[in-house]
Formats: sequence, C-alpha cells, structure tokens
Amino acid sequence: MAGREKKDYRIKVANVKDWLTKLDFAGLTVAEIYSDVFGACDVMRPCIEKFMIEKEDADKIVQFLQVNLTDLDKDVKQRMAEEKKKEAERAMLAARQAASMAPAETKKTKEEGDDEKDGDEKAEGTKADFGDKFRIPIVEKYSKISPRPLFLFIKDGKVIDSLTTANPPLMVLMITNAMAGRKTTGAPTGLEAKMAEKQRQREQDEKTAEEKKEEAGKTSGEASEAPPTDVPMDVLAAQDSTTSSAIIEAFAGNASFAKLAKSTTEEVKARDAEDALKLSEGIQLALDKGVLPTDQKDQPTIQVDVLGKTADQVADEIAAKLGEAVKQGCIMTLEGLSGTGKGTTVAKLKEKLPNATTWSNGDIFRSITLLAAKFAEDNKHADLEEAIKPENLASFMKMLKFDKFEDSGKFDVEIDGLGYNERVSQVNKTLLKSKQVATNIPKVAGVTQGEVIMFVKDALNKMAAAGLNVLVEGRAATLKYIETPHRFELVMSDENIIGARRAAQRIGALALAEAKDLKDDDNAKTGSILASVLAGML
Repeated sequence: MAGREKKDYRIKVANVKDWLTKLDFAGLTVAEIYSDVFGACDVMRPCIEKFMIEKEDADKIVQFLQVNLTDLDKDVKQRMAEEKKKEAERAMLAARQAASMAPAETKKTKEEGDDEKDGDEKAEGTKADFGDKFRIPIVEKYSKISPRPLFLFIKDGKVIDSLTTANPPLMVLMITNAMAGRKTTGAPTGLEAKMAEKQRQREQDEKTAEEKKEEAGKTSGEASEAPPTDVPMDVLAAQDSTTSSAIIEAFAGNASFAKLAKSTTEEVKARDAEDALKLSEGIQLALDKGVLPTDQKDQPTIQVDVLGKTADQVADEIAAKLGEAVKQGCIMTLEGLSGTGKGTTVAKLKEKLPNATTWSNGDIFRSITLLAAKFAEDNKHADLEEAIKPENLASFMKMLKFDKFEDSGKFDVEIDGLGYNERVSQVNKTLLKSKQVATNIPKVAGVTQGEVIMFVKDALNKMAAAGLNVLVEGRAATLKYIETPHRFELVMSDENIIGARRAAQRIGALALAEAKDLKDDDNAKTGSILASVLAGML
C-alpha cells in the first residue's frame, strides 16, 4: 500500500485580495516572503507540520502563509493596467458627451460652477490616491530579493517579529512568544554566536592590552614623537616581510605611528567582520538549499602565534607539526585575521614541503559564472536571476569535472557544457577574465558558496590521495567543511601589530618611490623620508 502524502499546512497566497483577506485572521500569521528567484524554504516544512499536529486547535490560533512577491507584483501590475484602461474609457466618454453639447447649454450658474470645481478636486484626489490603491500592506517593506529565508510574524495587522534563517527550534520559540505579543530576544545561535563570541574575546583582549599599556605608561611616560631611524636601502627595496619589520622597528616609540597602526587594525577587523557576515549569508543559503550538511561540526585548530616571528619561523613551526603526513600527501588548512600573514606563510610552506601545491576557489566561481552567463544568453526569456536558480546551478556543477588528465599528466578542472569544452588552466587568463564573467561574478558567488565548497572538497581529496600536499587558506566558515586533521590558525597576541604591518607596508611602498634616487647609497638617510611619508598619511 502506497504511503499517504503528508499534508502541507502552508497556505499559498493567490493574489493581493487573498493576502488582505488572510490578514484578517484573528490569531497569529507566520508569512514566508519569497520570490521566483530563490523560491520557498522547504527546510521548515517538517517543523511547521509537527507544530500543527501537536498543538491543540492549531489552525485556530496560527496560520502559515507562503507569499510569493513575484505573483503579487504581477497581480498589482495587471490590476493597474485594467484601472488605467477604465480611466481612459471614462475620459473618452466624457469628451464625447462634452463635444455633443451646444455652447448655450453648457452655461452654468455660479452654484453649478462651484459644484464642478468640487468635482475637479475630487478627481485630483482620486489621482493622488491611485498609487495607494495598489499598495500591498506589510510586504511592500520587504520587497528586496534576498537568498536568505524571511518569515514575518504578524498579529493584529502588525509585524511583531521576523526570522531570517532556517532554524526550526528558534521558529517554535518565536511562535510561542509572538502569540503572546512578545518579540523574541534570544542569544544568537550557530555561526552568529561564534562570531559574537570571537568579537567579545577580541574586545576583552584589547581592553586587557590597553590596561597594561596604561600601567606601563605610569612608570615610563607616554610614547614620544621619536623620529624614525634609518632603514637600509636594500631592505627598503626588498618590499617584503623584512621591510615591514624594519619599518616597525624604525618607528619604535613614535606615537603617530602607533596611532596609525591602531586605526589600521580597526579598519582591518571591520572589513573582516563585514566579509564574514556576507559569507555567513552564503553559507546559510547553502544549508537552506540542502547543498551543505546541517550536522557539520567545528573541528579543532592549532593556533600559531606569529607575534615577533618571521614568515620562515612560522612556516617551520607548522611544517614540524605536520610531521610524517607530508610524506604521503595531506590537506592543510590555514585561517586567521587579515594581516596575520596567511598568504606569506602558505608561500613559504610551498617552498619547504615536498610535492606541495596551493588551491584557490576563484577559478571555480568564475567557471560557474561563465556557465550562468551563457545560459542567460542562450535562453532569450531568461536572465541571470533565472540562471542562478538552484536547479540550474546543480546542472552547471555537473558540467565541471576535476581530475588528473592523461594528456597533460596534471590535475585540472574541465568545463564541459553549453557549448564549452575547455580546461581551466588554459582559459583562466582569457575566457574566465572576460567582461561577462567579471560583471556577474559577485552575484553568482553570493549564491554558490555551498556548491563550490562541495566541489573543492572532492578535488582536495583527489590531490591528497595522489600524494600531493595541498595548502588551503581561507575563512573558518568554509574551511570547516574540508575534512582534514591538519588545521592551523594564525593569531596575533597583540592585534595592533596587524595594523602596524599594514601601515608599514604602505609606508614602505611610498618611501621607496621617494628614495629611488638613493638606491645605490648604502648609507642613505631614509629616516627623514619615512617620517615625511607618515606625516602625509595622518
């Protein structure tokens, strides 16, 4: 006997009139707002079904609606077109009637003239109210299309809460609170909670560091405007980590440089936080679509404090911890704040480890974008929004293949579909850098984090199995899905050094340009040039 199909307790809103009718519901309305671009969030269906079955008289106290903004927008446009047609017909009829009347018959008394004036004012009022007539209550404020799910909790015609993630336990809690007229003010969960905890820890570390500085200041006094010492021209010309370290040392005790370093650190952290938030949205979308597993656990990382260490020393420390794994091939992930030296460390490890190679997701995002743009171009009735729907993205991913190809003897990505048959290594500086890819990649990357992560995961495993040591740098939110015990995080016990490094890099580049005439003078007085550059940056 075939199993009975489960009931879907979510009610689809047909049009604006239907929406207005359902807003009169006496209980709580939980409305999912979505569009044709990203579709509804089916992840929450089991949670809604369970609630409706277990809650006594659930259908009398709460209703779950699905509101497709695309359908409502079409309904509004159709009704506006019909109304304008009727207005045109009324205006044509009035003109005909006026033309058929003799001049003598159209003479009016003062009272009639006043009545006509009143009629004109009413007509103007009708025109002014035309836009209001076609407004969509409540949802018009949430018309921006987003890949994240959106649930509105509505009671007595007012939105009292909203949920922007597929979190069943949180939804149940919010329903309970919303029925009582309360807004849920719980602590953040999941990735948001971890980000918040890291932010709190950073703030506490900064506070502790400031207190230590204040204590030291009581005995040694405030930092002075000590002029920077000279940096040898060959060191300045190197423009590498030794240059940055030398410039930081040259500005030791200089209050202006310390101020610039601190403000630069804050800028770096702010950008990192903003990037992490954008990335978390992409990860959540992948979870909602079922592309990424929802039960993935965080894996422990080995923290490496880079304070006071050269890039070689940091790389040697990591290589030592990798131990025997590098002899048979492994995957190593590296995360950390911007400015901690991830890129430099990976470059050093590539030099030091046998059979080492690096990985970048950029070409995968570009390959998907190329296919999405071609799909939109081939389908005249489609656009990029249509191209990046989940079912199309799933099709594009089947057109990408990572393997070791016999003709080249090297690992590569093959693009095979929509008229393309290319190897990424052969087109990554031509086709994948085309205007249509560059223009569309931000939008495509925003909705394909999960697809790329799963593709990369498979590619890395193939390379490691072939004996390669694959070095991957990135952010914790994506690296957690890469299965490997070799996970490292670069940290800086004094985060202001991050800003000092960035500031030193900028100063070094500008100072080298100003000191170009002194490049052959080993005894060049570069201190005054460094001071001048710093003054210009403040």
